[in-house]
Amino acid sequence: MTVLLTFTLAAAVTFALRAWMTVAGGRLVESPRFAELTALVTPAVLAAMIASALLLGHGRASVPATGAVLAVLAAFWTVRRSGNVAVGLVVGLVVHALALGVGLS
Repeated sequence: MTVLLTFTLAAAVTFALRAWMTVAGGRLVESPRFAELTALVTPAVLAAMIASALLLGHGRASVPATGAVLAVLAAFWTVRRSGNVAVGLVVGLVVHALALGVGLS
């Protein structure tokens, strides 16, 4: 149980560090021109992170797990409804954890 908790905590911290600039980046931009030029960077980074996590296993293309697909769909739906990427990331993580808990790996 300690190993599982340690890996879960490490995964959460790693994900938070990766996603922090993506989520907070919109608030850090002051120049309207810069904001216009980089408007699609955040969605592109998130899409790349999600695609690589879903479709690559041990460096090879793989079929995504059902739980991961459900988590992505839940996160997407949440972002579309709320307009808040941070809330979508949290919902996706919770759905993924629940899916793993019931055996949808």
